[in-house]
Amino acid sequence: MQLLNTPQRYGVIAKTLHWLVVAVFLFQYIVATMMLNTRPEETTLGFSQGTLYNWHKSMGLVGLLLATIRLTWRKLTPLPEWAACLSAGERRYCHWVETMLYTGMIVMPISGYLYVMAGGYGVHLFSSVHLADPVGKNELLAVAAKWTHIVAAYVIVAAIAGHVGLVLKHQLIRKNRLLQRMLPFGRP
Repeated sequence: MQLLNTPQRYGVIAKTLHWLVVAVFLFQYIVATMMLNTRPEETTLGFSQGTLYNWHKSMGLVGLLLATIRLTWRKLTPLPEWAACLSAGERRYCHWVETMLYTGMIVMPISGYLYVMAGGYGVHLFSSVHLADPVGKNELLAVAAKWTHIVAAYVIVAAIAGHVGLVLKHQLIRKNRLLQRMLPFGRP
């Protein structure tokens, strides 16, 4: 297994970062859905609404850290060449979707953090470390950050759907093994 990207393929580090971000996105979506559908006095799968919010906030910060590492890695390591099976239009589309995803990876956790801090909710990182509040209670900032967080969530879901849709088109319809470029043990 090759650690670094080559002109022909993604390396183990890029693939690992990709799939870790996928795992965080999936976790965040599931937990957000659960916490928004759990009343304060109820539990879902044994978790209180407060616990679900705490995990969502904590993993949001983990996601921001992963996004920062991923963007840094991307700047330090050249990407493989475009897959030959992608048309010029699909390459432009991929670039646009990728821009939306990277923007979302930064905007989502920052807006979420600003929302909970300005809203006076705070963050207890994995129920153990209370993070200092550099923002202070600010209703206007809380509302703006909340709506930014909500809109960014919809943008991310749409971008993920577009990304997965294009991969599935190539995998299932064109059958050109595009997905293997990013699978942990895939061969191009």
